[in-house]
Amino acid sequence: MIITLFLISLVGGFLSGFLGLGGAVVIVPLMLNIPPLFNVGALTMKSVAGLSMVQAFFSSISGLIIHGKNRFVHYQILLYVGISMGISSLLGSYFSKYLNNDIILIIFAATILLSLALLLLERNQNDNEELSDVVVNKKLLIPTGVAVGAISGIVGAGGGFILIPIMTKILKIPLKITIGTSLGIIFIGALFGSIGKILSFQVDYILLAPVVLGSLISAQFGARVSKIAPPKILKIILFIVISLSFVQLVVKYLYERQI
Repeated sequence: MIITLFLISLVGGFLSGFLGLGGAVVIVPLMLNIPPLFNVGALTMKSVAGLSMVQAFFSSISGLIIHGKNRFVHYQILLYVGISMGISSLLGSYFSKYLNNDIILIIFAATILLSLALLLLERNQNDNEELSDVVVNKKLLIPTGVAVGAISGIVGAGGGFILIPIMTKILKIPLKITIGTSLGIIFIGALFGSIGKILSFQVDYILLAPVVLGSLISAQFGARVSKIAPPKILKIILFIVISLSFVQLVVKYLYERQI
């Protein structure tokens, strides 16, 4: 199980740094499906949510270091969305202990569908804008943080898989700045969310070690690759990754009910 989780976290950590995700949108389905496939055990949705939340914290700070050096982090957005998201994530992660696994899984799947719908929306946007040229609607920042934080806290995600579509399609932030800023926001949200998961005893510390190690190693590499990747390619990969994650969740849900 430990080796399996380490390999899964390498994938999640890379995509975290590369696409600005916390990694949960990839790690959660993989943690639910891969261990049983190789007969190394099985994890519940609550256990996976706890592991993925702490993983999001470490992978986001690792990738953020590189994106910050590349000037892809908008600190005003980070502050407004990050703090509101952090508080909301703390509450969501703590009270998630009162929800059963099916409810958490359904919330996760529904949120993925929403993010895919947003990614399909067409918006005129210059993905090559400089950081200093970005203009944001401050009135939307705090509500965005609260909504994304509550969802990410419940499902154990950093929230990047829904935050990035909102930032690019609704707030109209250039993609590479969105990716870098998203990691900073996820770091704050995942910090509070991790505290909530730990205080509510939803984190398995033995299984956490390989997850954190793999994420720290691969997130920085992903962030370096992200710098040189064309925005169009990043968008396509983001859509594919989120779509595959949704398919994995649906397959698991149907399989467990022997449909």
